Amino acid sequence: MAPVVGRIRTKATFRALSRPDGRGRRGPVSVDFSRVAGTGGLPLVGYAIGRRYGNAVARNRLRRRLRAAVRAAGPCLDAGAYLVRATPDVDQLDFEGLCRAVSAAARSAADRARSAAGDGEGREE
Repeated sequence: MAPVVGRIRTKATFRALSRPDGRGRRGPVSVDFSRVAGTGGLPLVGYAIGRRYGNAVARNRLRRRLRAAVRAAGPCLDAGAYLVRATPDVDQLDFEGLCRAVSAAARSAADRARSAAGDGEGREE
């Protein structure tokens, strides 16, 4: 089975996400999006969960939940790089709510990047 989403592996991709082309937020989930070359048509995803969320066990549990939610939304995602973040309030969402929040935030970020590129304000790399 072919992967639906990939992992961010290069320093250049992380650098591109430091100045994202679009940002989206739905509830406790926020997503940054950058158009990057060389993704092979796959969305590449990274996760940022701070210590404020909890100990390592809690952060890894959240990362696994986010990974599953992104995989569920994967076929709808544009090719590019995504950085997914969550606040501690994400615990209040069930898995379906988390999937909806991740999907909506990612779509919003990609749409904003697309509209910025249409206005001539997008970055060229």
